[in-house]
Order: sequence, then C-alpha cells, then structure tokens
Amino acid sequence: MSERKQKITPPPFTCPAISVVIPMYNAEKYIGECLDSLLAQTFKNFEVIVVDDCSTDSSCAIVESYAEKFSGRLKINQTKKNSGSGTLPRNLGLFYSHGEYMYFMDNDDVVTPTALEELYFNAKKFDADVTHCASFYMIPEKFINDAELKENLRPTKYSIVRKFTSKEPLIWENNFEERVIFFTQGKLFWNYWIQLIRRDFLIKNLIKPVGIMADDMFFTICELCCAKKYVIIPNTVYFYRERKDSLIHKTFDVPKHLNSWITMLKDGIRYLDKFLNDIEFFSRRPDLKYMLFNFFTQEMLSHLDGVYAQIPAHALDELLRKELDDDTAFTPVIFSTMSIFRLQLIQAQRQFAKFNQFAAQAQQRIAQLENEIKNIKG
Repeated sequence: MSERKQKITPPPFTCPAISVVIPMYNAEKYIGECLDSLLAQTFKNFEVIVVDDCSTDSSCAIVESYAEKFSGRLKINQTKKNSGSGTLPRNLGLFYSHGEYMYFMDNDDVVTPTALEELYFNAKKFDADVTHCASFYMIPEKFINDAELKENLRPTKYSIVRKFTSKEPLIWENNFEERVIFFTQGKLFWNYWIQLIRRDFLIKNLIKPVGIMADDMFFTICELCCAKKYVIIPNTVYFYRERKDSLIHKTFDVPKHLNSWITMLKDGIRYLDKFLNDIEFFSRRPDLKYMLFNFFTQEMLSHLDGVYAQIPAHALDELLRKELDDDTAFTPVIFSTMSIFRLQLIQAQRQFAKFNQFAAQAQQRIAQLENEIKNIKG
C-alpha cells in the first residue's frame, strides 16, 4: 500500500471548532510566549495539542505548567524518537486532534489576540476547505514582546497580488487552472501557520505533512489541487520570530548541502507526481502539472545561492553530475536552472561592484568639494 493510500483513522472525539497543533523541540525559551498568545484569544472554542519531539530541556515542564490555565483544552504528546523535523509531530497532532479545523503553529511564534476568531469567522462565512492569510508579521526576536512596535508593524506580503485588495478576499471554487497559475507566479506564501484547514478535507484527500524538506510547499500544493473552495483573506494574524540561530544563518558544508537539496528535489518531484496522478483534472492538463514541477524546481534551487557563491562553476558541475548520475531525467532541467541562477548571481555581483565604484567616486568628489569650500572660506 502506498504512503498516500494509508488512511488516518481518527480516534473517537467530541469536536471543538479548532485544533491548534504545535510541534516542539527544546523550546524552553519560547513555548511559554506561544501559549500565552493562545490564552489571550478572544475565540475560546479550541484545543491545543503540543507534540514534543523528545526535548532535552525544560520545554515539557513548561507546557505542563499551563495545563490548568487552559482548563483541560491543552494536551501534550511525545514522539518515541527525535525525528529532526516538525513532520512527525504535525502528523501526530493531526491524528490526535478533535477539531473541525486544523491550525499548525511553530513553537517560537505568537498570534494576535483575534487570530483564531478571524480565521474561524472567514472559514465559516465562505464554507472554505482552506482559509489562507495573504500576509504575516515578521519581527526580530528581541522585539517579540514590544507591544508598541507590534501595533505599528507592517505585514510581510507580496507586492503584487492579482484580483486582491486590502478589503476583498480571493475566492477559488473548482478553478484549478487559476490556482496553479497564481501559485507558480510566486504570489502565495505556503507556510503552515497562515492557514486554517478543514480537518475532514485533509483526511478525505489524504493530505498530510510529508518527510521531505520544504514539506509546507508540498502540503499547500496538495491543498490547492484538491480543495473545492479555497479562500485567501487579507487578514494578518501571525508573528514570525526572526532568530539569529535559525537555519538561514548557519554555515554549511558545500557537498553535503548540495546533496541534501538535490535529494529533496528528486524526492519532492516524485511525491508530487504520484499525488497529482490521482487527480483526474491533471490527466487532462499535464501542462499545469509540469508548471508546478518547474516552479518547485526553481524555488528549491534558488536556496542554493550560497553554493554558487562559494564554488567555481566547473566544480559545481562536477558535483551535480555525481548527484544526478543515477537519474538522467532530472539532469537537463537542473543544469539549465542552475545555469540561469549562476548568470543571475554574476549579473548581481557586477551591479553591486558598479554601485560600490560609483559610491567611492561620489565620496571622493564630496571630499574634494569640502576642501574647496574650506579654501574659499580661508
């Protein structure tokens, strides 16, 4: 039986409106603030499921100290072995959830006091399988509790969103071509934590987090390709904490880094191909399926800009040949896409060098003018 065919059998439950699932690993510095933001919600008909991925710090004790405050609405579960990502904890959270809708948070972030109320109101108003926020707040770690700054913070969002204004939602109902084109134009964030999702919809369509890097992208693509009604709303309810110790600030070993991304890319394309092959619409429109493949490939390879900067082109080509030696189907598209990014990087470096040269000349001229003014005054 394939991974997609393994259905989730939910346990018996009474049904709160929303299940908030929080994967957790060594989050003692943050989990309290995350839970405090949920305690402050104006909407109360929700449960919280924290799934600990074998933390070695005091995270679990902190969560347990909040149990009484949530009056039985907070539960903590644990994985049997550290999984190294949020995929397994999210899947366990989905399994143990009781809610009509699912909301996935990260353990180091917080939400606005009206977040769940706004999401639930729109989900019900539009009878949406997926209610997706168009933007979120990005806030430096040291300002996470700065109420004044949070009040005046501008949302992070795409500058151009077709058919979208600050007051009107974008409603998709069985218009899969429009969704694919919109998504592949790079106009939609795909993070878990800006979406409220009908639980029955996920289970019926066998949509769940998968053990591949960038699994939130897979998750969102699968939702887009299955939901009868998908609604994008202008609300901004989530504060994403920018941390200095996040993955984007870490150094990496070039061959290992390249291997992990190429492996993820190949596994991801295979997963999407299997999933989309089960959807009748894509058998009639394979062009849209390949649009998704192409977008996914370009998006993933764009994260390798650090590799382009650190290794000469001929050495990178040699590493790529080793990675793709057993999979010639991926070779042409990956080589062509990497060549494009390499040229873009070279162009950007040249423009930056020209700017530095111009700035240096401007500084020199300013110094000359200052000397001339001094001489005139003297």
